[in-house]
Amino acid sequence: MRHLPDVFAFASTNFPEQGFYSKDSHKFFKKTLFSTLHETAERFANYLIQNAALKRGENVALFGDNSAEWLIADMAIQNAGAVVVPRGSDSTPQELEFILEHSEAKIVFIEHLRLYKKISALLKKRGARVFVLDPLFPEKIAQEDNFQILPHLLKSIPALKVEELQNLKKIREDIKPSDLFTIIYTSGTTGEPKGVMLSHSNMMYQLEVVPKALSMATQDRILSILPVWHIFERFMLYSAIRAGAHYYYSSKKDLMEDFIRIKPTLMASAPRLWEQIYQKLREQIDKTEAFNRELFDLSYNIKQRLSRAQNLLHGQSDAVGAKNFFQNTWDFFKAGWTVFSLKLPDIYMDSIFLTRVRAMLGGELRGTISGGGALPFHIDEFYNAIGIPVYEGYGMTETSPLIAMRTEGKIVMGTVGEVPLGTHVEIRDEDGKRVLPSGEQGVIFVKGPGVMQGYFKNEEATRKILQNGWLNTGDIGVFTQSGQLAIRGRAKDTIVLRSGENLEPVPIETLLSQHPLIEQAVVVGQDQKNLGVLIWPDYDKLVDAGYDVREFDLANDLNKIPELIQVFKEIAGTLVKEENGFKSYERISHVRFLPQKMLVGDELTALIKIKRNVVYKKYKALIEDMFKGT
Repeated sequence: MRHLPDVFAFASTNFPEQGFYSKDSHKFFKKTLFSTLHETAERFANYLIQNAALKRGENVALFGDNSAEWLIADMAIQNAGAVVVPRGSDSTPQELEFILEHSEAKIVFIEHLRLYKKISALLKKRGARVFVLDPLFPEKIAQEDNFQILPHLLKSIPALKVEELQNLKKIREDIKPSDLFTIIYTSGTTGEPKGVMLSHSNMMYQLEVVPKALSMATQDRILSILPVWHIFERFMLYSAIRAGAHYYYSSKKDLMEDFIRIKPTLMASAPRLWEQIYQKLREQIDKTEAFNRELFDLSYNIKQRLSRAQNLLHGQSDAVGAKNFFQNTWDFFKAGWTVFSLKLPDIYMDSIFLTRVRAMLGGELRGTISGGGALPFHIDEFYNAIGIPVYEGYGMTETSPLIAMRTEGKIVMGTVGEVPLGTHVEIRDEDGKRVLPSGEQGVIFVKGPGVMQGYFKNEEATRKILQNGWLNTGDIGVFTQSGQLAIRGRAKDTIVLRSGENLEPVPIETLLSQHPLIEQAVVVGQDQKNLGVLIWPDYDKLVDAGYDVREFDLANDLNKIPELIQVFKEIAGTLVKEENGFKSYERISHVRFLPQKMLVGDELTALIKIKRNVVYKKYKALIEDMFKGT
């Protein structure tokens, strides 16, 4: 198989029972065979070619959410040899306008009436051919604007004639592995999206690696929760198709119920969701009788100690090797004794209580895939200890997305696993010129089959990140003694929340710094639930406002004045809001004051840009205190 349309055709023929499950109006799962979806997609591809003048290599905008209709549109566009430009329906009108204009898409798919109301003027301005994914979209509006409602249209498209099938086959044969299958727009440092160009060969490499790493097979039931336009979700989707696994579309609202109904074997999500699931499990346990709570604590304590000891014995802990021979020997002896002494109690307690905990997640979950940010250690350890392995991975849209991933039997907490065969990773100094020795921390550079072709119509941005095939991730990392990759932070500005949302702090900081009371602002929140900000206020203005504060008095800690923290929280709330073009997850939830002003040569560059690594390191305790308890 050379490209994704080959994968679709292969799955349609070889996995006749493979099902895709979406919910009806009564929230019952409705099964559709993948072969049926593929046949429908082929008919629609032919329609797009003949009736919408879709040509090979053209960009098609697909602004929608998780559904069978989205998958049909995606496959149809690719079967026609065109390029999918996806985005979620919750995107801002400004983002969607930029994507439409920049991608030059002449055909646009939109999700529903809410999205139509948001961008109707833009669609009319563009004069694009519009298809609607939602079957409940008002037919009157569709007729007035000459839109076509996809579910209705699909029912009217006849079966393909022999010559039409031959034409689609010819198109599929002509698609090259180097041809683009998608352009995914990600936010840039100025907030202007950049179109990541990914080829069929980029994704085909992922399909060689991921299903094998996860032992994905036809009996697997995969629960889908991530936005389908994200590269993380798409590579899970295509991996499931390639492996013949069954795919279920769920939602955060129905998730805990769907765990019981579906009994999934695999599920991928951002760290924030795994944390929310952990909290819900704890809530359910805490609602039980005191004896049951004590039983859980005892069971988990045994499982936790046993898991740590087994990791040490199996060489899955990077604590080994850093000590002298005698210390290592003693650690191994203690670990061996722990395993020996806890094995029987664990078997007994696991069957009594932890089996019931796993049953809350369906009882058959053999692995969770976490990506898009760092998973908190206690959450990571919890799932692994109770018998649900966490296959944490690391990647980015620009690498389609996998760079490193944990695999079965090789789970080292605190790391994102090993780099797969074919991908090369180097840890370099800040200038990106010198490769650092193993064990030394630096910037992560990656080269391999998953790396993008570049940014669409943006050579300058491409040159900044991609040179001689090596991509500068902007992340700080280190290879551990066991050969695992560990992420230590970000060298670039982008902040990734636990929910997997990417955001740029500079526009927020710029706006905050324009307020009369704020002289300097640094937005923080990497791998947190929400954002916080470190502020250096204008002391003169504070004095004018009646506050008894002194700029050069080191003993004058503003963080001990709750009233002042609340004032600046309210300032941030009035500025950083959706009415000013910000998304809901970009709101500021926490405020702390810097103990001293940031200076050029220390926290600031000569161009007055913030050295975020310096700020994070220097004020680590202050930042941790800010997010404590959240």
